[in-house]
Amino acid sequence: MKKLSDILRALLSSAVFALALTGAPANALTLDTKIGEANLGNSGDATELTKLQSILEGLGVPASNLTLDLKLDQEDAPFNVSADTVAGQWFIDVAPKEPGYFLLKFGTGGTSATADTFFFQNIGELSKLVFSNAQVQNLSEGCGNCNIGRLSHYSTFNDTINPPPVLNVPEPASLLLLGAGLLALGFAQRRKSTHN
Repeated sequence: MKKLSDILRALLSSAVFALALTGAPANALTLDTKIGEANLGNSGDATELTKLQSILEGLGVPASNLTLDLKLDQEDAPFNVSADTVAGQWFIDVAPKEPGYFLLKFGTGGTSATADTFFFQNIGELSKLVFSNAQVQNLSEGCGNCNIGRLSHYSTFNDTINPPPVLNVPEPASLLLLGAGLLALGFAQRRKSTHN
């Protein structure tokens, strides 16, 4: 019975240690899944919709019923992009809407970016469009007051006939805890084998 208590104690201590290491706030959001990117230049709504349909069909998702739900331009109605600098995330609150897909279009002048339009499947907090700087080739850097100057517009899309599949994405902290637990079990097993 002592061996089991040693293992449980090791698991508990590594879980506490892992939580201390994450430093992530309890309210960190789930990043939406980036499904593609393109350099579309000065394109219109039809070109962006066609590119999204092409990306989805390449992933085996029927996209013939996909429609533009909302488009918001920075010039027409400035929008705030909220930042969680600890988690390295940005998000746009579109509540009460819950789009299945969205795109972010950035200006790329003077950068080394190879794409200006980034396509996402909305998987986590469905009323928020959540992305990271890495997902958009660092075009959201320099979020001064969190109105991202390079973000030209975003568009949301829905497919009422073939809605996107719901993905269960584990939170990063949960994955870290699982990994720490497995590591503790490995150390306990190694300790047991060296003492025998």
